[in-house]
Amino acid sequence: WKSSETMTTRLILLLNLAVVAVASSGASSIWSITMRHRLLAPITVGVRSAASQQQRGNAAIDMPSAIARGGAANYAADASPDKPPALKYLRWAYTATGVATTAAWATMTYTTIRSNQPQGAMMPCWQHGVFARIGAMSAAGLIAGAFTSLAVTASKANSWDDLSTDSCRRHNLALATTGAASSLWVRFAKQITKIPGTNPLASHQNYGGAMQAKLIACYGSAAVLGAAVWVRSLPDDVRRSPLSWPQRIVDGVSKSFLSIAPKDINDPVQVKYSLLTSSFLIFTAMQTVCNMPISVIPSWTSRRLSRAFPIYTFLGAVTSLDLKEATENGRILIDENYRTLSNGVKSFGGLYIGARVGAALFDPSFPEHFGMVNQVPGLAAAAIAMVALTLRSDKK
Repeated sequence: WKSSETMTTRLILLLNLAVVAVASSGASSIWSITMRHRLLAPITVGVRSAASQQQRGNAAIDMPSAIARGGAANYAADASPDKPPALKYLRWAYTATGVATTAAWATMTYTTIRSNQPQGAMMPCWQHGVFARIGAMSAAGLIAGAFTSLAVTASKANSWDDLSTDSCRRHNLALATTGAASSLWVRFAKQITKIPGTNPLASHQNYGGAMQAKLIACYGSAAVLGAAVWVRSLPDDVRRSPLSWPQRIVDGVSKSFLSIAPKDINDPVQVKYSLLTSSFLIFTAMQTVCNMPISVIPSWTSRRLSRAFPIYTFLGAVTSLDLKEATENGRILIDENYRTLSNGVKSFGGLYIGARVGAALFDPSFPEHFGMVNQVPGLAAAAIAMVALTLRSDKK
């Protein structure tokens, strides 16, 4: 018993360290911006003073370009007296909800993929659970990329109009959707993860009490934030007419579906993200509406998390579509937001492929105890090939 308790303690410690690492990675670009603001504050003040003197003499100066040459454009945006108060704190809201969502997903992964879940359901070996958790935690890359990208955008915005681009609205809606869907999964985990044929009926997960409330609060905060920013970024006349919002969402989704194909099939990066968008959507649909064993792909988590993983493959589809459009516009290699999204996709791919390779090489129970996956080897291979595409460079 003491050995088991020690092992559990170590696993929890490792999980906490992993969450901290992911959260730190997701917030690294925001920290870089903050430090740059502080270091270059004197330069900004000097530039403003010079601008003020020239304006008194009726001389014009282009402040944004002058500050940008010194690298302090973001500081000037944050310090702008015309910036709405709520907008000044928005990037920190994105950071906090991003860390909370990542921690909630890590908690779900650890508490659902383990032995005695339910009582008597044992992992064939410790490696089996480790690589299953690593594969599930690949979603953390997509979570961190989405939240960090929006936090960076918010730090540069001077008005809500700066958050009204198709990319921002699409990602805020995606975060609202994933947050709401994750909350529903937590609430109905007992029904979703039930094991057919057990008597009495057993489930792999059944959250209740404080744990359920905390997880729903983490996911719900992301849903509320994404929805609130999406609504606030709408034109005034549309925002005052809530009945028109569903039509606007349907129109936007329809437009996105029709824009999945690459504009230039000779551009390998456009083709890459077009294929990724399509593949993420297909696998999201398979995991959501298909029965076992099809729905086990690409998560490889059987009934434990196979209905939760599509929440984040959906987020992967939204991210890939944004990156495809950024490639078409020539911004993918120069815009900080898109570099952040791209790194999130690559993190997802690296962890996913690493988990599959690790299971095949180091899990003694492979392939005997991968019954669901063994029934759909073609789909499993297709999922691995699709995810491997995420590791391709964004350079032509």
